[in-house]
Amino acid sequence: MPEVNMEWNEEMENLRLERPLLKHKKQYEEMMDEWESFGGRINPGALRRYSNKQKKNVTYEEWLEWIEEDREMCQALYFLVNDNNILGAISVRYKCAGVDGHVGAGIRPSERRKGYATKMLSLAFPFLKEFGHNPVVVSCDRGNIASEKMILKNGGKFIEEVVEEDGNIVKVFHIFYKL
Repeated sequence: MPEVNMEWNEEMENLRLERPLLKHKKQYEEMMDEWESFGGRINPGALRRYSNKQKKNVTYEEWLEWIEEDREMCQALYFLVNDNNILGAISVRYKCAGVDGHVGAGIRPSERRKGYATKMLSLAFPFLKEFGHNPVVVSCDRGNIASEKMILKNGGKFIEEVVEEDGNIVKVFHIFYKL
């Protein structure tokens, strides 16, 4: 694994990735309430509880079914957990999804700027290895400084900028890791 340019304290060492389960319901709902009241983009997209198909928010139980279907088809979602607190989530994609890459990650607003995203990405490398992804393709919007730092601190090497159809500019990186 690349050398992460950050010193981990004891709290960081206790972080882990967990598959969403019924036991996470209260924490998930609190995190989503916080995120939705904060505004802005919810990332990874699999966290969203609003169903475009049903035109409503789904229950947590329906959401668990939804992400289980995703797991079977294309991606696995994991919560970043410390004790019983959900700090964020990362989506590991089995196939590279264009400029979206192999991962999508996000930290709940109240827990940002603490290094959790950097640690979360490093914890995802064993899952990415299972799918044979090395290098890992990771991207972020050009102006997303926090995500770019997360990528660079995990050994990301800039590859290119891609202009999407809507004019958004995405920076694409490769991360080679050793486990």
